[in-house]
Amino acid sequence: MKKTIRSAAALFLTAVLILTAAGCAGPEDSEKQVAKINDTVITQGELDTYTALDIYREGYDPSEADVGQKQECLNEMVDAEVIRQYYREQAIDIYNDAYNSGRDSFLNEIRNNEAEFLEQNDISEEELIDYYEDQYVISSFFEETRAAYDEGRIAQEAADYYEKHIDDYKIEKQKRISLILTKKKKKAAAVIERLDGGEDFAAVARDVSTDENSSVNGGDLGFFTKQETVDRFGKGVFGMDVGEYTEKPVTTADGYAVLKITDFNDSGYHSYDEVSQGIIYSLYENYNKERIAVIREDMEIELSELR
Repeated sequence: MKKTIRSAAALFLTAVLILTAAGCAGPEDSEKQVAKINDTVITQGELDTYTALDIYREGYDPSEADVGQKQECLNEMVDAEVIRQYYREQAIDIYNDAYNSGRDSFLNEIRNNEAEFLEQNDISEEELIDYYEDQYVISSFFEETRAAYDEGRIAQEAADYYEKHIDDYKIEKQKRISLILTKKKKKAAAVIERLDGGEDFAAVARDVSTDENSSVNGGDLGFFTKQETVDRFGKGVFGMDVGEYTEKPVTTADGYAVLKITDFNDSGYHSYDEVSQGIIYSLYENYNKERIAVIREDMEIELSELR
């Protein structure tokens, strides 16, 4: 499940979406069939509108949508229709108060904040409702999948997956770095003299460092891989041992730095606690796809090749 329904404010940012720039079909192509689920047809125009809205919702420029992104959106539209027809056949009514209130809130916010946008881009209320409904149907089905599986069983499966695929969670060696930043090289040199004299690095950082984010934490910046260290501070720093600090000021884009290695992470792997939620979510996604695949087997589905 890639997405959940978001507020209109998140969907429609502040920029203006020009649908024609997103490669939308002309009048002759807009009615072209790109998919058919039993007797329900999805047209090129419907796909173009859905793709533009979906990509814009993610904060990207719809004019840069490629075939892969359009195909992903078409797959979502097909899944939504498959689920919709499944609910209809099972006499399951998902258009409840939650749907109605969510839809009304979605539309009201757009009417109030994006009237000019809607007029300029000729986006009808019906198209917005169609988009909202597809997202709602997909989200509802996914939540139904989650509710059908025992949490304890999923947690055990996630733990087993982690053990079997431990190499997927291997991490690079990291070193924890603290920083004292100054605007002048002479001041950085004076900092090194204070450290050589036995003063505590964290205390000096709180006293003189101009890096406000780290100084309150005694200069602590967190863990860095070797490449991250090189990118930010140049070569040599990662090679220092825990407890060592730079003998000379290091020139950075923000001034002159004195750096200290305070810790070393050589665990080799992300812990299960760090990745468990991602694994569990992926398992639910797989179960969800399996459920949809079973439903699709009983339907006639045609897909056109996108360009």
